[in-house]
Amino acid sequence: MIKDVVKRFYDEVLNVGDLDVADEIVGPEFAPRGGSVRGPEALKQTARYLRNAIPDLRFDIEDLIAEGDRVAIRWTLRGTHEGDFFGFPATGRPLEVRACVVFRLEDGKVAEIWPVIDSSSLPRAA
Repeated sequence: MIKDVVKRFYDEVLNVGDLDVADEIVGPEFAPRGGSVRGPEALKQTARYLRNAIPDLRFDIEDLIAEGDRVAIRWTLRGTHEGDFFGFPATGRPLEVRACVVFRLEDGKVAEIWPVIDSSSLPRAA
């Protein structure tokens, strides 16, 4: 089921840090935000970056909806802001970021994602 793939993306790869799972759930052309690295390695790099910025990060899934080859998810990321987070320097404070993301799956693997981050939830200067 395509919902299970997206749940594993968050629960196993991002929350737990089991990077080997990326090889099972991400297709070869996957590239978040049009990055130059593709495939499972792109997700592994993203997971390393996020876990460096927020070592205790936790993505809590609020909604998960699937139709055809698409999955829409609404989540809240929580954790302590300990490193650079997309240009925001570490604050050492609790962080809570909200977003909605649409995934497209192909052959049972994540092929594309389109995230929309709630900018009002991003860190502010200390």
